[in-house]
Amino acid sequence: MTTANKISVRATSAEKISVRENTEEGKRYIEWYPIVFNQRSRLIREYGEEFYEVIEPSAPESILRDESINTKATVDHDRSKMLGRTKSGTLQLRQDDHGVKAIVEVPNTTVGNDTYEQVKRGDYFEGSFIYTIAENGVRYDRAEKTPVRYVSNLRNLIDVSIVQDGAFATNGVAIRGLLEFEENQNQPTSENSNASLDILKKRTAIHKLNS
Repeated sequence: MTTANKISVRATSAEKISVRENTEEGKRYIEWYPIVFNQRSRLIREYGEEFYEVIEPSAPESILRDESINTKATVDHDRSKMLGRTKSGTLQLRQDDHGVKAIVEVPNTTVGNDTYEQVKRGDYFEGSFIYTIAENGVRYDRAEKTPVRYVSNLRNLIDVSIVQDGAFATNGVAIRGLLEFEENQNQPTSENSNASLDILKKRTAIHKLNS
């Protein structure tokens, strides 16, 4: 599997999540930065590699210009806990010098109301995102013992999420979400489904070792 075909989950634990309310319109919003530019990540172990990662400002530009963008905002990367999506206009993604800011209009649902209150009182305060990299969208600086991976072009921004613990963003729920995405993209046969199940088991074992 090439770098361009690999799906990754990244946490931005240092970025605080905030809430605001527009009383005139009767709308509530949750805002956070799922992507932060030019900041070195914690040590990442993924697909047999070990590296630090830096997201460059150019990385999301082509995605955010794409009118067909269909990024979802979720809780804990659980696709059944969707807060909004770009396709419906309930999720906005805005790039600035700091990173990509997510602004989600909170739905009047159990998930929406609960999440809004938990963010408001500080139970949820970290973010995470799921992405793939475009061809030739990554380079490595191997000057140090542990290389630094610079991501300059994203192929897809699948999910931006509010998570309980950024250190464990790559949990079982996130992995299931990735598997569902792969299945939807590739439309696998029953034989490929068995192969995907094997991939899921291997990934789960890897993440248990790394957590």
